[in-house]
Formats: sequence, C-alpha cells, structure tokens
Amino acid sequence: MVDVSKYKELFVNESREHLQSISRNMLTLEKEPENTEALNETFRALHTLKSMAATMGYPDMENLSHEMENVLAVLRKGGEMEEGTIDVLLECLNGLETLVEDVASGETVKRDLTALYKKLDYILPKKGGVEISTVSAEEKRERKEAGRIRVGPAIRVGIEKIQALQNLAEELSIARMGLLQIASEHAIPELNEITATTHRITSELLDRVMEMRMFPVAYIFDRFPRTVRDLSRKTGKEVDFEISGKEIELDRLVLDEINDAVMHLLRNAVGHGIEKPADRKKAGKKDTGKVILSARREGNYAVISVEDDGIGLDIEKIKKVAVERKIITGEDASRMSDGDVYELLGAPGLSTTKKITDIFGRGVGFDVVKSKIKSLGGSVRISSEKGKGTIVELRLPLTTAIIQSLLVGVEEEKYAIPLDSVREIVAVSEENLKSVEGKEIFSYREQFLPMLRLKDIFDVPGDKDKDRIGPVVVVEQDGELFGIMVGTLIGQQETVVKPLKGMLKGRKEFAGATILGDGSVAFILDVGGLLFNQCQQ
Repeated sequence: MVDVSKYKELFVNESREHLQSISRNMLTLEKEPENTEALNETFRALHTLKSMAATMGYPDMENLSHEMENVLAVLRKGGEMEEGTIDVLLECLNGLETLVEDVASGETVKRDLTALYKKLDYILPKKGGVEISTVSAEEKRERKEAGRIRVGPAIRVGIEKIQALQNLAEELSIARMGLLQIASEHAIPELNEITATTHRITSELLDRVMEMRMFPVAYIFDRFPRTVRDLSRKTGKEVDFEISGKEIELDRLVLDEINDAVMHLLRNAVGHGIEKPADRKKAGKKDTGKVILSARREGNYAVISVEDDGIGLDIEKIKKVAVERKIITGEDASRMSDGDVYELLGAPGLSTTKKITDIFGRGVGFDVVKSKIKSLGGSVRISSEKGKGTIVELRLPLTTAIIQSLLVGVEEEKYAIPLDSVREIVAVSEENLKSVEGKEIFSYREQFLPMLRLKDIFDVPGDKDKDRIGPVVVVEQDGELFGIMVGTLIGQQETVVKPLKGMLKGRKEFAGATILGDGSVAFILDVGGLLFNQCQQ
C-alpha cells in the first residue's frame, strides 16, 4: 500500500487553491446564474477536490464534495437554480474549508455534516421532475483526471525552504562585502577580477531568491469577495465590491502578515462606512454602496487601499470618544487638525462602536493594524470626507529582507538608514541651529525642521563636543521631514536585514541589524520609531 501521508502538505495547499476557486466562481454564479464558464470551473474544482480526498483517505471531505457535485451536475444539464442554492453551497464550502484545515492542523475531529446533507438534498434541482444522477463519459474522464495530485512544470516549494535558501544567499552577500573590502586594500588584478565575478553572481542570486518570495496580491485579495458578501448579508447592506491591481507583487511573508489588517479595514468599510439602503436613499445616494480594494506600485513600495463611499469619519464624534476614554484632554481636542484626529484611530481602546457583535467590536483593532504595518516598515494614511466616504492606504515595502541603505558613523558606532526614507544630506552650521522649548531645530529650505542627534539618542561614548556640527540626513516619515545629525557618511550599500532578538527585540528605534563586510554589526534605524520615541520625551 502506498503511504500517502507524505503528500499531506501538497494536498492541503492544492485543496486551499481549489476552495478559493470554488468560492470565487460561486460568487460569480450568484450574480450571473447563466455563466456556464463559472459553473464548469466550480464543478471541475469540486471533482478534483473529491477525488484527491478519496485518494488521501478523507471520506467526510469526499462525500460532502460529492453531494455538492450532484447539485452542480444537474445545473450543468439545464436544471433551474432554486432561491438559496448559492447560500447552501457556500455553507457547505465552509464545511469543506473546516475539514481541510483539520487536516492541516493534524486534528482528528469528527464533524457532524448531517444538516448540510439535508440542505443539499432540499435544494437539489430537478429536471422534468426527475433527479439527474447519471454520470456522462466526459464527467468520468474529468473525475479520473481530477484524482491525480498534479506535479507539472511548476514546482511547489515551501516558504521555509525559500527562506533557508535566502539565508544562505544573505551569508554569501555578507562574505562578498568582506571580499570587496579586501580587494579595495590590495591592488591585485586577479583578486579584483574574481571579486567582480563574485559580486555579479551574488547579486543575481539574491535577485532570483527575492523573485521566488514575491507573490501577486491576488494571493490574499481573492479571499475577500466572499468576506464582503457575507458581511453585507449579515448587516443588511447592499455592497458593490471592486478589486484592482491584483497583479502587483509583494513579499509572501509580508502578504501573510497583512491579511488580518486588510480584513479589518474591509469589515470597517462595510460595518461602519456603508449605510443601509434606506439611509443611503435619504442622503441622495444609490441604494448600493461601493467598496474598492486596490493595489498599486510606487517605487520600492506597494500601496494597498481600501475605499468606501459611505458616511465618512465623524471628526467630532471621534474627539468626543477620545476625551471620554481619557486618551486626550478637551483642550487637546480643540487644537487638533483632521489629520491629528485620524492619528487617534491608532490609539488602543478607541472605538465608536456601542454594540459588540460577532462581526464588530472584537478581534484586531485599528491600533493593531497600524502597529503591524509600521513593524513591516510601512505607514498608514487616512483621508475622509463626512457623508462622502473614507480611504485608508497601507504603504508597504515590497520586501523586508534586503534594502538599500545609507551607512553612517557616530564615533566608533555605525548605523544604517533605509534609503527610501532619505530625502537629502545637508551641511548644518551653528548659525542654522536654534532651540525651541528645549527641542533643537535647524533651517532647511526656508523652513525649520526638528533635528535628532544619534549621539545623544543612543548615548554614544566619546568627546561631547566632537560631532557637534556634522552632516545632517533629512528623512521623511508619513509626509513629515526631520533631520538626523550623524558624525560621518560612510556610503550607500545593499543591506541584508536580520531581525533583533533578546533585549533588543521590540526596540522601536531599530528595524533590525546587518553584518558589515568587516564582520561588525550595524543597527538599521526605524525612522518612524525614532521620531515617535523622541516626540514622547
């Protein structure tokens, strides 16, 4: 007997893809019952799932897929779709998803599927008063093909294996930097030649590994139409959901990290943003609200946006709740701009929802969304107009593994500043410096910007008067400019990001660390965290 347990991971991955395809096509059928292509795609995916489950020895999954298949088989032969058919099929799809995740987790839970079978039997379409249960020769061929777990020209590689390969490539990159440093100190033609070759091959290897990590955002976007559909049903709202930019690619690990954040924004858009049809009609809007999920590329960043045409954010209500929850004072509220109020949405404990339901008021909050995006080196931007709608944009680096950085020195210590945050490097004299309420500012292009000194922030030992005046790196964070005073500029380089552990883990000033060519360690600065910590002081 063949041991199929070694194929479990492959089975789970393929099953999830088929379930996603089924979900996507069922939503199409709900809007377009005559769409034969969507019907056939759903049928074929169920064929495949059923036969794979039979091969692997999962009878509950096989039987439930078979019963769903019977309903679709009748529809393919001209049977009429009864009202509620898609609802029942989607409910059964939830059952299949649960069974697949049981396999993934290794749980041996016996699920009672009796209620689902009864519902499927009730909605089974009839043709000419007779149930159609015969299987054509074409369908038999499809089932035979579906039973095979495919191994084609595309090879499935687990993300952990890609990560291991990348770790090796990163170590090679660090060794390359050391080789470059040695070559720069010794004028040996043969050494220069082999160093140049190593540099080229290592760069290409890193590029190829990074390409392997990149996935289209469709990887998570395709999960959300079903979510929005179910939310609109539960809340009694009519929602037209649009998706664009699914081809934009992001690091797979980044995609996994932001799934819950995007889900929360969509729940907010439907639950808090879109009004019920009667309320929209009173406001002179169409009964059906619109929610748009999009992705676009901006340089080395991807911007994921969730937009709705609902009621927009109520600035005064947010202020009132923030004052009641003692997040801010009444005096603070009176001075705040709209942008400042939007920043309050990231404060823990702030919610304008009075009623806690199974949809809203629990789970991940906007504060967690914001901290998650910032931990990935990204930022969140909100814009809203009362009565018109809200747009939330998540700006994320394409990858968090390798970045271009500006290496700077302070006394004997070295730091790396992500190049995407750097706007300009300027020389500042004593005449350019001022102090306001104990905070240093400097003159820059007809305006004054706050200035931070790395030497003071990290209490770097050395002569206090040394590096009093030096180069200032002007950086940008969430549209705000400020300066970082450093001692020396070392140069630009490709930086391999290593996560921090132990006592340093969680330090907001650092995005990670990197190993330089000479074997020394340099901390990578988190520009946003650096600014936040200084503002808190």
